[in-house]
Amino acid sequence: MDPRMYDVWKYVLLALNIAGYVFAFFLIPRIILERRHPSATLAWMLAILLLPLIGIPLYFLIGVRRVRRHIRAKIAAVGPVASSLSNRLRPEELPTDVGERCGRVLLAAGTPPPTEGNRVTFLRGGDEAYDAVLSLIGSARDHLHAQFFILDVDPVGRRFIQALAARAREGIRVRLLLDAVGSWRALRRTVRPLREAGGEVAAFLPAFPLHRRWSAHLRNHRKLLIADGRKAFTGGMNIGRKYLGPRTSKEQWRDIAAVIEGPALPDLQSLFLDDWAFATEETNPAGDLFPPPFRFEVGASPRCALQIAASGPDRETRPIYEGVFAAFTAARRRLWIETPYFVPDDGIGAALRNAALRGVDVRLIVPGTSDLRIVSLAGRSYFDEMMGSGVRIHLYRPTNLHAKVLVVDDDVGVIGSPNVDMRSFFLNFELGVFLYGRPQIEALANGFLKDLESTDPVDPVRFTRRPRSLQLLEDTCRIFSPLF
Repeated sequence: MDPRMYDVWKYVLLALNIAGYVFAFFLIPRIILERRHPSATLAWMLAILLLPLIGIPLYFLIGVRRVRRHIRAKIAAVGPVASSLSNRLRPEELPTDVGERCGRVLLAAGTPPPTEGNRVTFLRGGDEAYDAVLSLIGSARDHLHAQFFILDVDPVGRRFIQALAARAREGIRVRLLLDAVGSWRALRRTVRPLREAGGEVAAFLPAFPLHRRWSAHLRNHRKLLIADGRKAFTGGMNIGRKYLGPRTSKEQWRDIAAVIEGPALPDLQSLFLDDWAFATEETNPAGDLFPPPFRFEVGASPRCALQIAASGPDRETRPIYEGVFAAFTAARRRLWIETPYFVPDDGIGAALRNAALRGVDVRLIVPGTSDLRIVSLAGRSYFDEMMGSGVRIHLYRPTNLHAKVLVVDDDVGVIGSPNVDMRSFFLNFELGVFLYGRPQIEALANGFLKDLESTDPVDPVRFTRRPRSLQLLEDTCRIFSPLF
């Protein structure tokens, strides 16, 4: 290299480093005021101070944990009012003390009150879920609203778009909201038939700074399909053959979803409209969005009280986290968890250990082989302390486990999009359904026991004998888990 060019680059790098340290001087107080977990705060401070040219851009790319809602759907506020007041419950009207405690905390954290009289149908097979999605799409008479984290570019993803496009051509209003990162491939070409048929498609939080509202890591993880504001499909399943399909196969992941009918639908509709308004700035979309309460036919399956909880980096509180924590600390008999990603923060970890020490039957099912190796390694770093307190851990073997289920005594059941990890609780936009009906909770418990038959229990003694190199790798992943 020409010596003169070398000198130029040397001074350029020196200037950039000086600018970086000056910028870090103003940025570090902001990070401290964000009140993150101390380990996350320290990690970002060290990264910015030691390597400002890398740490500062990385912070703005993946470190920002809050997003402002520049606009909210004006109609979203109608949701809690649209459901008949006679179907709303005060927390003290819930059937159990644990349910009352959980419902009260959720309400105080900003979640709408529970609704009674809902019908919930669980879908544990990919073929059942596939049929339910297509049936729901075919049942619409006014509009279809769908939002998913992942729409895979595969036969199932294309069939989903074809079904929506067919309804759009028939005059049904179709709105599809996809996460800009989780569905980036589908947003390029796969959704084109729906747009050409007159449907509307929007991307949630593009990852590139050229957009006015963007984020590389704050993702919309919700899964929701609503027909006419009367019936909804939700849970942990995305759209793709890994999650659902016409034929169940060994490659298909173990997952769970639910179809919900009843007074809770306005809360789900409001949530979709709020996300749609944020992505599109459309605050008053056309359609009969909040129809009269659904009337069930005689002899319908048992109905239950439930509460729709949404969390995200746009909210001051963390309703799902607070509700889960309240349920965990109130458990007296059993606390069963099924989750694909287990990376608890200090509070949830302490609640689980404390419950086990109190004699509560605490069981955890996680994948034997995870699709996210780094997250799995971070989660396994918690196994020693969990099992040391009496928590029983089981590894699901037949396929990848993607189900997200919580069962607390006979009083509270939770399904939805959140995992028991810090990303779901603190970074993602999530949707959780808190169930307070005994038959529905027992159905979740029976499904848990069924999955338990396909697991291998983790032996605490053998687990402690794993190689030191593996322990080091697990603990290293754990250090960085607050940044995931």
